[in-house]
Amino acid sequence: MDEAQVSASDRGFLYGDGLFETIRIHAGRPFLWGWHMMRFADGSGSLGIALPQSTESLLGQVHELTCRNDAPESLLRITLSRGVGERGYGVTGEEQPTLLLTQHPLPTAPSQPLSLQTTTARVAIGDPLAGVKSANKLVSILAKREATAQKMDDGLILNSDGNVTEASSANLFWVENGVLHTPPISDGVLPGVTRRLVFSLASTLGQAVREASAAPERLQQVEAMVLTSAAMGICAVGQVNGTALGTHPLVGQLQDAREAELARHAANDSQATA
Repeated sequence: MDEAQVSASDRGFLYGDGLFETIRIHAGRPFLWGWHMMRFADGSGSLGIALPQSTESLLGQVHELTCRNDAPESLLRITLSRGVGERGYGVTGEEQPTLLLTQHPLPTAPSQPLSLQTTTARVAIGDPLAGVKSANKLVSILAKREATAQKMDDGLILNSDGNVTEASSANLFWVENGVLHTPPISDGVLPGVTRRLVFSLASTLGQAVREASAAPERLQQVEAMVLTSAAMGICAVGQVNGTALGTHPLVGQLQDAREAELARHAANDSQATA
């Protein structure tokens, strides 16, 4: 890390002109790699930043990095910026993208259900950037900062209609009348890869997921809630804005189902290298 250098004229540093992916490395391989690369490619296309290499070549570098770091259980971050450019917001199309791969320890699993607080952070409905995991995360930083100041684990981000979209770095699901719900992408929600996995896991459990807009007050009355992300997996929420939430069997079932997917991922790797 001490030897890595990025130009002071890099647009990712100057303007947040880039995007990134955070991927769980399990059993030495990236979990849900194909889904992550689909979102990465979609995001780079939306921003008009060309991928400097194929996803197959990138996967080879991920394997090399994981071996060098001896980090079979870790987090991988892939960052792509537009690269060095002229001063100002205009682009010439001649910029050479900057690609950076870094590896990090897994975060410590929370010892108890999470506490959430509504924050002043806002996203606009219909903003095309809401669906891109861009390098500009000031809204998320504001939400996390406010939550930390209130001694809460994470902050809820609302949209321009006052409905909840997500936490600072995680999607959310809740159980209401025995049915699993989540805010729709159209509300200004980032299409999380683990969010997508939960849809699949719920289906295997015989549960449908209902997309619905929800004000914070509604979430204070639900049966149970979870946050989902590549880094944390599926974590239970214990309170929203000071209101205690209960639990529901579906939460444990989803957590167990994700663990089974991780085990299947590891088993597939063992069979491939046997």
